[in-house]
Amino acid sequence: MVLFKSRNFTVDLPDGRQWVCVSCNALPDFKEFKEGLMNALDYVRTGRLNFWLFDLRAIDELKEEEETWLQVQFFPQLMMLGRENYIALVVSEACYERMLQEVGAYGLKSYNSFIIIDTFCHVPEAEAWLRFHQSNPVE
Repeated sequence: MVLFKSRNFTVDLPDGRQWVCVSCNALPDFKEFKEGLMNALDYVRTGRLNFWLFDLRAIDELKEEEETWLQVQFFPQLMMLGRENYIALVVSEACYERMLQEVGAYGLKSYNSFIIIDTFCHVPEAEAWLRFHQSNPVE
């Protein structure tokens, strides 16, 4: 099920609808980035879906504008849903190494008690992490 699609950016649900998949094949326009994630947020508000896979390997990193919007607008709205949200972030190996140097290993695996993030370089590892947390929810 496609929630948003543009030339550079897609937000959809895989066949099993296990998580929201956010993927970039090029750096998205800020407007489409916001619109796609808000469409996904509207969808998850109606259900109990709280697992996300962000595949950003095709871009080096988000621009500051997108990162700020995630921190100030998107994540707080996600937290207001009142349940843990698991986000598997998939980045290129170069980006992973840069992030590791900037924030350390713990920084790649955390946000707060409502948003649990782990960072990966490969989609299968990210999917396995999401499946583990679907099978072993935090009480």
